[in-house]
Amino acid sequence: MQEEKKFFKGFMIGLLVALASSAILIFFMRDYLFNYGSQRKTYPSANETEEQKYNLFIEKLNNTLSIINQNFYEEINPEVLYEGALDGMMAALNDPYSCYYTPEEAAAVFQTTSGSYVGIGCYVGQLKDSNEIVVVSVAEDSPAEKAGLLPKDILIAVDGKDISNLNLDYAMTFIKGNEGSTVVVTVKRGDKTLDLTMKRARIEQKTVSYRMIGDGIGYILVSSFYENTATETKAALEELEKQGMSKLIIDLRENPGGLFDTAVKMLDLMLEKGLLVAYTDSRQGAEVKSFTKDEDRFDKPLVILINGNSASASELFTQTMRDYEKATVMGTKSYGKGVYQTLWPIGEDNSFIKYTGGRYYSPKGVCIHDKGIEPDIVVELEDGLEKESISKRTKDNQIDAAVEYLKKIK
Repeated sequence: MQEEKKFFKGFMIGLLVALASSAILIFFMRDYLFNYGSQRKTYPSANETEEQKYNLFIEKLNNTLSIINQNFYEEINPEVLYEGALDGMMAALNDPYSCYYTPEEAAAVFQTTSGSYVGIGCYVGQLKDSNEIVVVSVAEDSPAEKAGLLPKDILIAVDGKDISNLNLDYAMTFIKGNEGSTVVVTVKRGDKTLDLTMKRARIEQKTVSYRMIGDGIGYILVSSFYENTATETKAALEELEKQGMSKLIIDLRENPGGLFDTAVKMLDLMLEKGLLVAYTDSRQGAEVKSFTKDEDRFDKPLVILINGNSASASELFTQTMRDYEKATVMGTKSYGKGVYQTLWPIGEDNSFIKYTGGRYYSPKGVCIHDKGIEPDIVVELEDGLEKESISKRTKDNQIDAAVEYLKKIK
């Protein structure tokens, strides 16, 4: 009898809880039931036209914005929702190179490729397997160098915001900011996590450095392919010629690429007039070919050094020079990025989207995307040297190997 009472009591409590839960659910759904329920539409499904799908999408988007603005438990800036919708659309492409830029972010990207920007002074790349953002090199006397940032550091966060899963260009917009402002960059170094505090400064980016190594061998280090890179390279070639250069090493290790047009200009410095240097395709089937225009040509023995972080424009330059048998490629296999991106304005506020437009090919039809370039001569970097920027190494066995190879050429 006692057990029956306990059962009946438990049953009644459970019933009351269920009724209360249903009442709460109905209370919170009442706006929908009374305001939207009677207005529900039946949409065609199997044979929807593209126009019907688009109209349905716009309706769902507007309804979502309206419901959130009116009913979300906290007040929210509508612009946050607008930007989030655009971010989500680009993320849905599932392409690591496509993204949306706010006006501020777009301005920061254009600043960087122009060769002058406000930031901390480091070159970064994105690891192919993990998409982690890794420091490739650190500019001399920069805020990054003063704070102790090192090559191979993995960037995790900026001012507490996780950037580990963001598009590379988008992540870098958080590092840039107003000159003199403070930024805290969180990095992973081995098993340690470090917070590095630094003040942003105006960075005048020189993408080219050069010197004579000896025995008539010139050396040019190109860190990226920005607007000023071809001009700097031409000046370096002219100066090395004055110093008696008879052979040359172009170092593209750790060079993540940059502007396609700059790669074409760089090739224009090295190859005779009228040669095809690259062509691109697109989904529409359009093929755009690029040719050399100047009479400049480089006809001396040449070694190009590459490694796993040599990507995009630097790979196009390397593969084209190889196609014309103008260079010996040494080092290790390159990254393998053979697609190009287009920046497109989408609003009067100077916001942009960046999307992958197609693949590019070398003159012989080679597309290195997801393949990379295998060197003619493989030379692994000695352990430990990767922790230093290339320009600061007092010893570099890959450069030494290139020098020894060139010495044998008469």
